[in-house]
Amino acid sequence: MTLKKCPVCGKVVNGRSDKRFCSDECRIFYNNALGRTRRARNQRQLKSIRSNIMELERVDAKILLRILSWISKVFKIMSTFAKDKHP
Repeated sequence: MTLKKCPVCGKVVNGRSDKRFCSDECRIFYNNALGRTRRARNQRQLKSIRSNIMELERVDAKILLRILSWISKVFKIMSTFAKDKHP
């Protein structure tokens, strides 16, 4: 039988064959640390998503301004033709 070691403190784990930690304190510490890394990863992903949304909004605003500019040019052209036709 091989001796298992606690992944947190390195002490030998005594007890059931599927036991992973030497004490409740080590188990709680391990799970809290795991939760912190998951939360940090999720926060980085959310920050990236927010950044992408802001960039898309900024780009969409530029596209919208271009479209409005083109529309105003078309209306200017149309209004010059309308003036020419009606004396």
